[in-house]
Amino acid sequence: MTLSEAVLEIVAGRPGTFGVYARNLATDETISVNADRVLPAESAAKTFILIHYSRLVTAGTVDPTTRVCLGQDLRQIGTGVLRYLADGLEPTLDDLAWLMIIVSDNTATAMLLQAIGEPADVNDTMASLGYPTARLNETITLETALDGEPFSTCSPRDLAEVFTELDERGTAMLFRQQHLIGLSRKLPAMSQAVDVGVTMPVRIFNKTGNGIGNFIDSGLFETDEASWVIAAMAAEQPDFAARPDDMAPATFADIGELIYAAWGLSDQ
Repeated sequence: MTLSEAVLEIVAGRPGTFGVYARNLATDETISVNADRVLPAESAAKTFILIHYSRLVTAGTVDPTTRVCLGQDLRQIGTGVLRYLADGLEPTLDDLAWLMIIVSDNTATAMLLQAIGEPADVNDTMASLGYPTARLNETITLETALDGEPFSTCSPRDLAEVFTELDERGTAMLFRQQHLIGLSRKLPAMSQAVDVGVTMPVRIFNKTGNGIGNFIDSGLFETDEASWVIAAMAAEQPDFAARPDDMAPATFADIGELIYAAWGLSDQ
């Protein structure tokens, strides 16, 4: 049985739509299940914004120490902490990027994006890098989001491969991302372990996303033996799809364990 067949066996018969793509960066072996089907990417697409932002900083177009004032106009519902804080706080652009990634702060995301461009600019960067399906929704509003319109869309293939574009700023932030209920749940990894001098057997630079009936996990995974990029996407789920025992996170945990056993524990 190939790894693609093994992943297909895991998702077979489960409700909704699943897409999975992974590539071993040493051998180019790939895993593909609905890999080119465009699905809601939700907050996993904040990686697109991070890459766009990092490229602007590297080019000298944007100063990461620039401060942005928190006001009422960009407070967003959903994940994060900034929307609960008092007006007048002035985080830097790098502060906003850290919050966007570590706790998936929606207000920080809106503030960062307003400061560096429009969703169309991020989409143009993704297209120029060769990921045409990696797109932020350019017309979404609070009302359409509550109606189930996705924040973003992407294919599993493009969502995984964008992690090959990370620079040191991106990996530092993603390494400390705190949502580890999906692909990494059964792996010997812990966010922020590096900050206390602990080296884990697998290093994970990932970004999750969830919306109404959707759950996504994606990232770059590394061991001493190998590295791989992966995206697992689930849509049309019958449950909330964001709790550890919901169908999609539990399914992704099985997929992450399977791939780690196949690639992360063998000599490459």
